[in-house]
Amino acid sequence: MDNVVGIEVLESLKDMKPELNERDGLSLMLHFVVFDTQRAIFDLVRLKHFGAASALLRVLFETHVKAEWLMVCASDKQVDQFKRDSVKSAKKPKHLIIFQEMIEDLELNKPHLKGSLQSFKDYHWKGLNSFTHSGSMQLLQFQGRLEVAEGAADNTIDFANRFAINSLGSVGELLKDVNVLKKHISLADRFLGISI
Repeated sequence: MDNVVGIEVLESLKDMKPELNERDGLSLMLHFVVFDTQRAIFDLVRLKHFGAASALLRVLFETHVKAEWLMVCASDKQVDQFKRDSVKSAKKPKHLIIFQEMIEDLELNKPHLKGSLQSFKDYHWKGLNSFTHSGSMQLLQFQGRLEVAEGAADNTIDFANRFAINSLGSVGELLKDVNVLKKHISLADRFLGISI
């Protein structure tokens, strides 16, 4: 079983030599964390470490959202704060920003999302936290039902692929690279059933 998405993402980016401002450079690095995490999830599933793979799904989701938020929504001050892991909320400046605020900012600045990030978070957040924080979802793999865990493996890989492919599209836009965008479209068609 080959990680076609992971391989093709890396191949499409191997010759890039971006000259980016700080904001875009940080966003690009976060997207590379998404790509790295997708490959780790794939490898863990292949080795039948289903719980460990699932625990990384929240990391993948949060990193993709942060990369998008940093590129599209963050103020210059927040970009500077991001480098110190101390991003303040625009709504409550005395407090650190919460993930929910990033999603709200993205939904506002990217109306074509039509609430999809919020819906995704509403539907999956509890389960993602359960896997990440050793909740009941994490324990299912040890209840003697390996076939359930193996069945969930396809969903785990699909989840990871979706975010890696979306991150690739964002990187293509960021770099204004037609070849990266073409690879994004090709992967979206083949793996997500999204034709443009």
